[in-house]
Parts: sequence; structure tokens; C-alpha cells
Amino acid sequence: MNHPSEPIARDAYEKLARAYAEKAEAKAENGYNEYPAMRTQIGEVDGLRILDAGCGPGFLARDLLRAGAHSVVAVDVSPTMIDIAGETLADSIQGGNAEVHVLDLGLELPIESAGFDLVVSSLALDYVRDWSVPLGEFRRLLVPGGRVVFSVQHPQGSYAWFRPPSAFGVHYCEAQWKGFTDEPVTVPDFYRSIGEILNPLLASGFRLRAIQETRPVETLRAIDPAKYERGQRFPTFLILDAESPAAANAIHDG
Repeated sequence: MNHPSEPIARDAYEKLARAYAEKAEAKAENGYNEYPAMRTQIGEVDGLRILDAGCGPGFLARDLLRAGAHSVVAVDVSPTMIDIAGETLADSIQGGNAEVHVLDLGLELPIESAGFDLVVSSLALDYVRDWSVPLGEFRRLLVPGGRVVFSVQHPQGSYAWFRPPSAFGVHYCEAQWKGFTDEPVTVPDFYRSIGEILNPLLASGFRLRAIQETRPVETLRAIDPAKYERGQRFPTFLILDAESPAAANAIHDG
């Protein structure tokens, strides 16, 4: 299937942005599954310089600042999401240490190299077909030994949701999102197999530290027992934690 030019989901998120910002933290899949799992995997951030790649409404950037991050640069392809992220971060404890920019993760980023200790990306790389670009940029932007922690849809859950023509490879897909706005919004996406997740990461020079298959937190059991039980049995999201080579192992040009 031919797919539109990237960024494939910008128009959809322009329609969803305000409703998403209002509702996402209370939704089972986001607020009680992916969000807490990402925060746990990221761990301590005291004093770190962080790039939030695909920041959405700025929830993760806000929480990292509150947890003691030195600074956060938050980027997203949706101008409305960036407007909301700016509002979110202005209310954070250290809002003055935050920047927001409209940028496309499918392109090279106009940001100085080796300026970050940590790159985080929450459910944003699913919308980029060629991961060599963002992963190469993350490698460039990180200091030697820096980390990247990112979440994507779990291939098992994604396959059941999108029903692509094959479980192998990368496939353009579309889904109807009905949980945020009165009218369904068509959201384009890319299904990708586990090999298409791991191999680009390794090919970009990162060393894999951990893989987490997320599950809902216990709090969800009382709020939505059905989604809690399903999430305990069937994976929805995958989190990858990797680090760039230390200076002694880095590859130098020339």
C-alpha cells in the first residue's frame, strides 16, 4: 500500500490535540499503562539535560522537570501540541528550563550535537517509517554514554489492532480513534515487527540495556477491571532503553 508523505499523523493530531491533552492522563492505555512504565524505566533524572522527542502535550517533559532534570527541550510535529506543551511547561516547577519547538522527527534536527544526557520519546517513533533518521539524530545529539528511552506499540498488540497484510516488516496502517473526540479521527500509523524495532536501534550504534513489555499499574484494577485484566494478559506497549557508545568506543571520522 502506498502511504502519504511524512509526517503522516500531523493532521490527525492537530484535530486531536486539545481533547488528547484533556483526557489522555485519565485513559487506561496512557495514564495507567504507558505513562507510568516510561517514568519507571527512565529512572532518576536529577541534573540531566533531556530531549523529549515527540512531546505531545508535554506531560513527560513536565514530570521530568519536576523530578529534577536540569533542562528539557521538547519537540513535536504538531503546532497545536507544541502550543499545549508550552502551556504545560510554563506551569511546571522549572518551566524556565524548558524549550518547545515544532520539528519533524523524520528529518535532521537543527539542534547542536552532544547536548543531551538523555533522549526520551513516548509513542512518537511509530509515526516515522525510516528509523535510521531519528535514531541517527538521537545518537548525534547524545553525549558519549548517553541514554535513549522510547516507547512504541508492542508488535503483538499492534498486529491484533491493525491487521496488516503480514506480521513481518513495516506496514502503513490506519485506525479510527473514538475515545477523544465526538467524531472518530483517522490516525495513520506504521506497524512494525520486532526485528524492525530492534535492528535499526542496533544499526544506529546503540547498546540495548533493557526491554520492557508494559502492563497496567494496580490502580487501574478498581477503575476499569476489564482493561486491567486484559492489559495483564496481552501486551500493548514496548519500551526500549539503550545507550550510545562511551567516548573510548565511539567511531570517529577522519
